[in-house]
Amino acid sequence: MRRGLCLALVALLASAWAGPARAAEGSFDSGPELGQRLLRNVVRIRAADFGEHGFGLVVAARPRELLVATARHVVVPAEGAAPPDFDPARRRIEVGFCAGEAGGGPAQPAQLEPGFDAAGHDVALLRVPRPPGYEPLTEVLAAPATLELRQEAWLLGQEQQCGVAPRSGALAALADARGQLRLEFPGIRGGASGGPALTGYGFIGLLTDADDLTVTVLSAELLARLLRAYSGTAWGLAEGRNIPPGDPRAAEVDLAETLNQYLFSARDLQGLLLQPFIPKPRFVAFAEAYNKAISQRFARARERYDGTLRRYWPEPVFAQWQALRERLWAIHEAFRALNTGESQLIFDQQSAPPAVQERMRALEPELQRLQSGIAEFLLALGQRSQS
Repeated sequence: MRRGLCLALVALLASAWAGPARAAEGSFDSGPELGQRLLRNVVRIRAADFGEHGFGLVVAARPRELLVATARHVVVPAEGAAPPDFDPARRRIEVGFCAGEAGGGPAQPAQLEPGFDAAGHDVALLRVPRPPGYEPLTEVLAAPATLELRQEAWLLGQEQQCGVAPRSGALAALADARGQLRLEFPGIRGGASGGPALTGYGFIGLLTDADDLTVTVLSAELLARLLRAYSGTAWGLAEGRNIPPGDPRAAEVDLAETLNQYLFSARDLQGLLLQPFIPKPRFVAFAEAYNKAISQRFARARERYDGTLRRYWPEPVFAQWQALRERLWAIHEAFRALNTGESQLIFDQQSAPPAVQERMRALEPELQRLQSGIAEFLLALGQRSQS
């Protein structure tokens, strides 16, 4: 078991460009990337008894059921519009999950939450059996302070197809007295009602109406008030901590965290390899931490903010970042050399060969220069233009 784990660590060290991951402290996804993550909470809805369909969002999880918010007109026929055989006592509402463990599985029966009072708004609440192992995201909301006019926005789902709508829109009007936002969204297709709208900072509300040019969105703030008034457990969503890459704060936070994470993990691994005895569990833990710092964090951030740095900072700051990341990568090459077989040997013998120890001692001046360079770069990063 341990030998297999060590070999996996060797493979990780050899593949410094593994798939991207987000930081534990927050995330720095673009709007479409964030939308792909939020699909975990999105469901397709079909009201089979009167031929309507749309989308909804999982807003709370209970041990055996989920609560899904959607547009009321998706699941309740307008007065006088129900077919002759419509029976309110025998509803046929089906929900299919867009992603996660439940994605692609059979549709689940859903029931209207009868005691929910929408206070005249186009919103309804459904109860759905909770699939085994399913865990919705909870930190998904855009903070109200992040909303501003002309901000880019996206919709999740249309024409019964899960996914981020291929075209983005823009926030045309902030929430009015009825808690409704307006988005400019030319060419929106049918079947999107009840689906979530989001900006690069998170979920902002549910789509309730659309025409050829704009869509109406019931704000997440109003939705939260309605659900909390109904039940203290009907709203399980909180503010997310995503900062899209176009926001200069993303560069400030992500690059600082990335550089510090790499420096700490490199120092830990270097120090461990200089010890006369290297316990297997500690070697595995330090190698895993280093792998995450280089292959997940640094690989994702390495060129992600080049345009942002050029736009918001004086020109020398970007050149400083280029030089710093090349210095970091040169240090990484010394650790990557462990994949020649030395990593397995260290694991088996619980000590580093003299040649490895010599390389680790030779890294000390480079790590000191990297540490000084990081401090200088982060100081410059704190001096960005406010334009």
